[in-house]
Amino acid sequence: MDILDSAAHLIFGRYVRKHISRYEGQRSMIRKAGMGVLIEQYIAQVYFFSLLMGILAGFVGALAGYYFLDGLRPFMLGIEYGHTWMESNFHLLASMGLGVMFSVTAAYLTYYIFMSIPEVQANVRSTLINQSLPHTTAYLYAMSRGGGMNLLDIMKSLSENYHIYGASAEEIGLLVKDMEYYGTDLLKAIDNAGQRTPSKKFKDFLDGLTSIVTSGGDISAYLKAKNDQYRLTATKEQKIFFETLGVLAEVYISAFVAGPLFLITILVVLGLVNPSSASILDFIVYLVIPIGTVVFLFLLNSLTNDNPKVPEYYNMVEKKLDSFSHVLIKEGDSGEEEKRRKIKYHTKFIKIMDRVMHPFLLFRSNPSYVFIITFPLSIAYLFLTVRNYINISNIIYFRNYNVLTLSIIDDYLFISVLILLIPYIIFEELRSYRVKQIESNIPDFLNNLASINEAGILLVDAIIMSMQLKIGALHSEVKRLVDDISWGTKLDEALKKFEIRIRTEMTRRIITLIIKANEATSDIKSVLTIAAHDADMQRQLKKERNAEMFVYVFIIYISFMVFLFIVYILGAYFLPAIPASTEGGLSGVSLIVDFDLEKYTLLFFHAAMIQGFCSGLVAGKMGSGTIKSGLKHSIMMMSIAYLLFAFFI
Repeated sequence: MDILDSAAHLIFGRYVRKHISRYEGQRSMIRKAGMGVLIEQYIAQVYFFSLLMGILAGFVGALAGYYFLDGLRPFMLGIEYGHTWMESNFHLLASMGLGVMFSVTAAYLTYYIFMSIPEVQANVRSTLINQSLPHTTAYLYAMSRGGGMNLLDIMKSLSENYHIYGASAEEIGLLVKDMEYYGTDLLKAIDNAGQRTPSKKFKDFLDGLTSIVTSGGDISAYLKAKNDQYRLTATKEQKIFFETLGVLAEVYISAFVAGPLFLITILVVLGLVNPSSASILDFIVYLVIPIGTVVFLFLLNSLTNDNPKVPEYYNMVEKKLDSFSHVLIKEGDSGEEEKRRKIKYHTKFIKIMDRVMHPFLLFRSNPSYVFIITFPLSIAYLFLTVRNYINISNIIYFRNYNVLTLSIIDDYLFISVLILLIPYIIFEELRSYRVKQIESNIPDFLNNLASINEAGILLVDAIIMSMQLKIGALHSEVKRLVDDISWGTKLDEALKKFEIRIRTEMTRRIITLIIKANEATSDIKSVLTIAAHDADMQRQLKKERNAEMFVYVFIIYISFMVFLFIVYILGAYFLPAIPASTEGGLSGVSLIVDFDLEKYTLLFFHAAMIQGFCSGLVAGKMGSGTIKSGLKHSIMMMSIAYLLFAFFI
């Protein structure tokens, strides 16, 4: 990449610097997008890649014009005579014309796409900042109420946990970096952050913070007001989000369920008189539906962003103690190093054996590990069952397969998919159910801690006393937390282990807040109350989303059933009623004599299975926010389609 950057700067650097005033808008967008590149460098890259794509597309167009446009000679030259020079140079003219057209089009599209990237990234970053802003203000407000830390220390503490609190915490981190590394004062750093951020909501928050700091007002009161405001705004924005998802659900049903179904019906009828329509059917079933679904899922993922990556471990800093480096240490036995090595080896061995001897606990905590078993099993089953139906000639020439062979292979392939996915779905649902139960009890657990702590009891003792209260699925995890504390583990370390065992987005933020507040002050009642309110807000928003999204999941199921019913009618009643020859055909209509009913039935079966798998993934993404949760819907729809075609056609 450095070579390309150097080439771009060498070719276009001087021109870009000369006309740099034209790109002030792009400079601002690049800064707001956080791309970390100079405007001169980026614009030079845009010109360079546009030139490369133009040259490449021109070369492809010239080849296409020279080799593949000979059939257009009569249309380009006309039916008149007298074009002897054009006829003799037709390939040259065609290649030049198509090459120029391809080159200009590709260069313009590349330029437009690259120039749009900063704005798109800025809009995406603005959305991420707005989504994480309620949790960021809750952290700032809680830490300011806890006391013991000034505003700069609170911001620095927040920036250290940007991976938990999201894009708005990253913006705060840039503000802190501006002060620490460049010596900028607080007001100037806040002003710079306001100019740099792509989020209007975050800029308004910083402008209000500037006014409070300048006037010497109550920062905690301001943060509380903003936190309440963003909570209310989050509820309104979620309603707008539901409406957007509703529109997208209708778009998906229209474009990728009803649309292909309409085309399939029309092409089946046309296939009775024109065999070439069968290839269009193959294109729709095997390419349009799956590729369109993938594009739609990417669109949904860009809008929802429900599942940011969770880091596996906390950042741990090890310090080497050298306070007693001058003290002479007596050397141990000659075999002491060997004993340490054996202890280390034995510890790893015990950990591995614990996972091997208790696989269900491992699978429940991380369901993806189940693929270690199911993937080889499914591959082995598929190999053992279909090896008698597959040979080299079938692989090279796929059309050598007959319909009966493909039907048998389809049965074994579907069973192998069940072997692969059903165990994962079971453990994923168990894990998801456990997480939902835990998250539903966290606000009550935090309120109990706050009430006990308000009576003057320390946090450690409050956690121990909370076990006597009703906390549902949290009881076992809190018991392990209490056991860690009773064995001498520090509270912060015990809370970190508690969070790592649960690993949800809600617990990440809340446990981090409690740990930081406990480090700053011993009076954390207000912090616990704020954390409880934040957790309760998240719980209510999730409940509303599940209730609203259930309707769209149900609609997707209904649309799939309609799709399945239509293709079943076509395969079971309509096509068998078509006469096998032109003798039984309608007058004036010439039907195909060698109409292959079994081939069309197999195509309908594949269409139903592919549509069921794709619709299930979309239902999972819309209903729960994750594609993996849609696997259960996919298996359900595919099973219904398989049973229908296996027993009724």
